[in-house]
Amino acid sequence: MDFKLLNETVERVIESTEEFKTEGNVATYIPELANVDENNFGLAIVTVDGKTILKGDTELRFSMQSISKVISLIMALEDNGTDYVFERIGCECSPYAFNHVNTITTKAANPFVNAGAISTTAMIKGRDKEEKFQRFMDRIKKLSGDQGVTFLEKVYNSEMETTDTNRALFYILRSKGIFDLEMDDVLNRYVAGCSVGVNVVNLAKIAAVLANGGKCLETGDQLVEEDYVKITLAQMFTSGMYEESGKYQMTIGFPLKSGVSGGIMGVVPGKFGICTYSPRLDATGNSLRGIKVLEGLSKELGLSLFA
Repeated sequence: MDFKLLNETVERVIESTEEFKTEGNVATYIPELANVDENNFGLAIVTVDGKTILKGDTELRFSMQSISKVISLIMALEDNGTDYVFERIGCECSPYAFNHVNTITTKAANPFVNAGAISTTAMIKGRDKEEKFQRFMDRIKKLSGDQGVTFLEKVYNSEMETTDTNRALFYILRSKGIFDLEMDDVLNRYVAGCSVGVNVVNLAKIAAVLANGGKCLETGDQLVEEDYVKITLAQMFTSGMYEESGKYQMTIGFPLKSGVSGGIMGVVPGKFGICTYSPRLDATGNSLRGIKVLEGLSKELGLSLFA
């Protein structure tokens, strides 16, 4: 892809979406998520050959929220293998909200609803909960190339105070034999994963590694097994934007994963990783302006995998 064209198109699309910067509302069901500047906006693109495009608030750290589910899935696959994971978690999109109890029948609908991510979190191995979470943090740091990735304790405490629905999901899953661990191991680590602080550059870099078939952009080392990259991208494609994932694959057309803090991470296979941040959300919890930017870029550059 012509890098100059990409940069010029990004600037034009960002300018054309200015009208959406005051539309939508920040998440308030986790009180700490409301304590942000509603009008912040950042975008980062990292190409598979290491070029970067940075626009807006690119150093601002925000909590990963549901984008962390991508890392949990990768680690669950690495620690247990594909068959083990998908015997315990489904792989189909869900028409229900991400935290709805109906996303569980005999198992969670997919790895990106909350019940599925609680399940993948339970599959991450380690001697104790501290080592398991440290492995999770280390994985994010390695894939993003940033040792400054941090843990946002205020977000964690705020979410733990308002996570009764996730507690219910935990007990339903345990009652079905998906795992036999204690709540302070699984649920606390799930919420802690959602509370990891990153910026758009970190997530664009992770997405670029996935766009590069799991290989490090600098060294070519295989950071994520290629088969697991394919599985992760397939799940991002079908389930990454909550219950409206199908809608956005018609208008954007490449793998995405959103989080209710306002981030959207996208992967254009073989080309680049992208992340937008804008905390005002639509009704289903996806960043409203982020969607508009991604739709504009996909349309102008022909990024849809179906184009």
